[in-house]
Amino acid sequence: MFNKQELQIMGKTLMQRREWLIKNLDSPEMQTSRAQNQQAIQLLDGILSKLSKQLQTETGDTSQVNHYVSTKAASPTKQAAQIRRQQLMPDQMRVLVVDDDSLLLELLKAMLNAAGIEKVELADNGMKAVTMMFDTNPVYDLVLCDWHMPEKNGIDVHTAMRASERYHHTIFMLVTAVTEAKQIREAIDEGVDDYVVKPIEQDKMLKKIARHFPQLKVN
Repeated sequence: MFNKQELQIMGKTLMQRREWLIKNLDSPEMQTSRAQNQQAIQLLDGILSKLSKQLQTETGDTSQVNHYVSTKAASPTKQAAQIRRQQLMPDQMRVLVVDDDSLLLELLKAMLNAAGIEKVELADNGMKAVTMMFDTNPVYDLVLCDWHMPEKNGIDVHTAMRASERYHHTIFMLVTAVTEAKQIREAIDEGVDDYVVKPIEQDKMLKKIARHFPQLKVN
């Protein structure tokens, strides 16, 4: 058994490694091993959680446990969803694109198709998007949704989607002309995974999608 000091040293070392991996995850030199590094981060989260529990046992006081070993491990369902996304090939992805601009809908579909994403469905308003999400099986892996739409806006669609347990781990990206950092940060705080700014540039959009689906190869 390790004593308290040894556990704290181990925790600090592992946390430093975790922070380094997260910081460098999207760097060009790390792209070839991105999936393996994401799995390493998940493994470190689990180890750090166990170390935290062990320190609680050693001290008998949760308030004395150092913060660097108090990271909460991802749930088994979240870990399974992350691993699935890492392995999902572009032609297996199911994508829903939502926008009240029919021309933009077709443009986004063409961009996704060109990248090898074949299963793309379209909704021209937020209400239709919610209906499609709850009627389809299996669920969509990615939802690209315009922010400003009549009836239900992008945040409304996101809220309705997350209300369903089976959509807790679907990637939701806002497509928006909003560039103010505060508004985007508020959306991220609400659980939105990422965003694409209009006018849409194909390369930038695909790179953002590839952060979540690493089998999508981009230049």
